[in-house]
Amino acid sequence: APDVKVILTVRDKSKWARSWLSVVPVAFLLNQRPFCWIKSAQELAALNTEIMLNIPTNGHPELYDDIPTLEDGFEAWTNFVRDTVPPEKLLEFDVRQGWVPLCKFLGDSVPEGKFPHINDRVVVDVIVKVFIAVTWVWPLIVALPILAAYFLVRRCLLKGTEKDKIN
Repeated sequence: APDVKVILTVRDKSKWARSWLSVVPVAFLLNQRPFCWIKSAQELAALNTEIMLNIPTNGHPELYDDIPTLEDGFEAWTNFVRDTVPPEKLLEFDVRQGWVPLCKFLGDSVPEGKFPHINDRVVVDVIVKVFIAVTWVWPLIVALPILAAYFLVRRCLLKGTEKDKIN
């Protein structure tokens, strides 16, 4: 597409690799219950594997937790983008640069206020842990309402038999 612009975020490869290790558990979630039962999650599973395991490891998904492999994968992807996208369509952007180069590249005005930093490691860790917890807790989500209904019905029936005994 002739009007497409590409923004390549750049950063220190070692920091990226260490950061990546905190989100890589997400790569396996779509194949676990309850997500494996959700049709749309299954339709995304192959793409998820490609993005989360194959690209960062440069085709060596079995080495998804190896820092040197991740660093090499980061460099390979960065070079692929640089070699593929015409220079006039590519912005190599470090988020520490803030709004100005990004807005200039996009032909937009610079907004008021600070540049957002939402990829906070603590926030990402919490989100990953919540998704992992869902894979462990889902039986309770299903079982608790059923157990509650069972004990409620049982209690109501027992109260009815106790009233019959009194009369």
